[in-house]
Amino acid sequence: MTQSATFRRFLQAVCIVTAVSWLPFVPSIAADEQPNKSAAERKAAHLERMRKLAQSISVFEVKNGKRVEVEVVDQPVLAYRDDTRKQDDSTMWIWGATGRPSAMLAVEYYPQRPLEKRWLFEIASLSVGQIAAERGDELHWQARQSGLSLQPLTDVDPPAAKATSRLAQMRQLRRRFTAHEREGSDGRIQLQPLATPLHRYQNPDQGILDGAVFAFASGTNPEVLWIIEAHGKAGEPATWQYGLAQMTGAAVFVQLDDKEIWTRADADPPAERGSYINGWMSAEKEQKE
Repeated sequence: MTQSATFRRFLQAVCIVTAVSWLPFVPSIAADEQPNKSAAERKAAHLERMRKLAQSISVFEVKNGKRVEVEVVDQPVLAYRDDTRKQDDSTMWIWGATGRPSAMLAVEYYPQRPLEKRWLFEIASLSVGQIAAERGDELHWQARQSGLSLQPLTDVDPPAAKATSRLAQMRQLRRRFTAHEREGSDGRIQLQPLATPLHRYQNPDQGILDGAVFAFASGTNPEVLWIIEAHGKAGEPATWQYGLAQMTGAAVFVQLDDKEIWTRADADPPAERGSYINGWMSAEKEQKE
């Protein structure tokens, strides 16, 4: 079996695991708003609402002053909730079906907030260039800087030949990193790594032999994205590179081998940073209720 076929088999297995992880996802929103529907119907309706919200945002790669629209992937890469923030079932989505995603989006639901502040979006650029995002009259944003500044990981074993072995290496490398956040009166909150990558990809044309987006999370709510990639070209030894991205309104800090290497200031919604934005957005169905 070729390396490419092995990688496709691996992605198929990840999709199966992701699909299974959705089985217990039953939003509490539905019990109040749709009392005559089954749990499965409420789950499907809530997911469809989040899908429409994700699809209502347009993302563009900005190249040589021109904007090229990037397609949003139809299925979320993660379902999660955060009880400490009184946030119900939420989802993460990606723009860019091939290679490294251009951006990641969080669609979060806060049922106890006023009607106009129930849905929160967060967009984090994962582009080494610049992106822009639009949503009707509500959102017109262009990142001021690239989303990723890839850094080499030295003194490590080179990427393995097999995809499954590289995933084991990625998880081992991730153990050298730790992350925490600070928010309001809660003080320091240690973030825990999610075991499964949110997304796995490759792009040989760009020298990306293998790549993955991992997350450091509060519960299951991703707050820091850790991107790890195996880079190499024919005839050259492959190397590891990593990048980090903010996915929260809280201040975040990352350490490598117990030394702080990266931090981002708090961004209480609505807020804009160099390659990150968040804010409240309206849902058409709720506006009519």
